[in-house]
Amino acid sequence: MSDLETHTGGIGAPPSGSNKNLLEYWNKPVGELATVATSEIALEERERHRIYSLLTMAITAVFWNGNKRGQDGVYPWRPLQRKPNGTYQGDRYLGHNIASLAVAGNGEIIDFDFNHNDIFNSSAEHAEARLVRRVFKLNQIYDNWQTKKPGERPPSSYGTVLTNVTIYTSLESCAQCSGIMTLGNVKSVVYLQTDPGQYRVGNMLYNLTRPLSGNAAKYGAPEPIDASTFGFEYKPDLDTAYRDYSTRVTKPDQPAFFEPTDSSASIDRSPAITSFLCTDAALNIFSAARGELDKFVPQYPNYRPKEGGGDPSTVLSNQNAVDHARAFLNHVQHKARRGTPHR
Repeated sequence: MSDLETHTGGIGAPPSGSNKNLLEYWNKPVGELATVATSEIALEERERHRIYSLLTMAITAVFWNGNKRGQDGVYPWRPLQRKPNGTYQGDRYLGHNIASLAVAGNGEIIDFDFNHNDIFNSSAEHAEARLVRRVFKLNQIYDNWQTKKPGERPPSSYGTVLTNVTIYTSLESCAQCSGIMTLGNVKSVVYLQTDPGQYRVGNMLYNLTRPLSGNAAKYGAPEPIDASTFGFEYKPDLDTAYRDYSTRVTKPDQPAFFEPTDSSASIDRSPAITSFLCTDAALNIFSAARGELDKFVPQYPNYRPKEGGGDPSTVLSNQNAVDHARAFLNHVQHKARRGTPHR
């Protein structure tokens, strides 16, 4: 009996030519498809994830801008961001407070980017998608035509540029970004807040593309890593704060997200996660992470993960990673704005 025949079940046959991964999940509950089995992460590796997660949140805090509905009005959820003259911190709102960071397998930081839907008036300018495109462009900056021997292939193709890269993102990836990271063969994606509106798409893509027994597929969707699995307490803090906001903001007896001064405009009671990511509650959590990075002392300073079987001396230790992260944050604040962050 063929794989196709054994997976028809009572819900109809799967599409002709379906791969083994799809057949594996065809008759199973959607919960299984949307759940990724987690393995125990060693304490040394947990610390390493923590360093880059703190940096991702610190970058977001540095360029924070909550003026989603402009300056002319009141944001009841943002009193701590209000200046004495009645306006709010930040200038023109260029995008949502969502950042992503790309880290190579040896621990070196490649680059970062932000969500910039607003500045480009586009729903396609999400942080992870922008970051993947940027890394591919950076890979093309150096052309080694002068040192290549005749007929020699370039050192790496676009299909392998990101195979050892982890992307840290402050918000769980959407279908667009999960798809782009899958096409880019990103190794893994660590997300620091759950986005209930994204339906665990990253988990499903991973399960549908991961190698199965007898499956020769080499690449697939990045492994999604919930920051809670390595004890990153800022993730449940953000998830809890968002649930509180989304529950309360829609009720007429609770503060609205935005109250316009112009009577012709309407009050905004949107429970959108991008509105929550303008609030004082969210900013306080991101700022706390930034403060921790400033004083972070690794417990496993000499730990170096095994990276592709290469020379261990080329891999940053956890202490190196902390120093590297702080230096990168300083670079971001003073030189790396590139017209993209929020001010």
